[in-house]
Amino acid sequence: MAETTTFVQRLFQKIYDVILNVEDELAQLDSVAGDGDHGAGMVRGFNASLEADLSGDTATAIKNAGKAFANAAGGSSGALVGMFIMQIGNSLPEENITAPDVAKGLRAGLNAICKLGKAKVGDKTMIDTLSPFVDTYEEAAKTTADVSKAWIAALPSAEKGMESTRDMTSKRGRASKLGDRSLGHIDPGARSMYYVARTVGEALANETETP
Repeated sequence: MAETTTFVQRLFQKIYDVILNVEDELAQLDSVAGDGDHGAGMVRGFNASLEADLSGDTATAIKNAGKAFANAAGGSSGALVGMFIMQIGNSLPEENITAPDVAKGLRAGLNAICKLGKAKVGDKTMIDTLSPFVDTYEEAAKTTADVSKAWIAALPSAEKGMESTRDMTSKRGRASKLGDRSLGHIDPGARSMYYVARTVGEALANETETP
């Protein structure tokens, strides 16, 4: 008999598979104005998340995944993404999770990484994807308790935010020292966070459709 897996285990497997598949793309984006290691760091982080204890309740499993990610990914992006994941887990109840619960977790995660990274919308970072996504998710969660519906409703805002980084120059991190070199290119962190958000949306939809 196959071993039963939790939703969080299945979710992080899907995310890992997607990020592994786009590792070279993320590396290329990062090489424009950075050191080109964003893809590798994201792969290391999500691989570590898979090796964490994801067998318990959803909130604890997500916290464990975030901690493992932060410890393994390396660099500022690793710390920020790990913190984001951990804060979501810290804010969720152990069971009966609703869209408003997730909205609270997303907001806590966003606030934490904005403070840690000292970044805001317009700085050409992952915040440009995450902030509009969280804003739209919160609005959707006011009208539905369904996590999947609220998540899917927020994805267009995430994509629009990601695409907006093409017209920005980097203001944070190593890329900020290269001025206009990053202009015309999507920020690698904004791109990877969109891939993650989209994959979570697909996983939530699949769970909802499963008999």
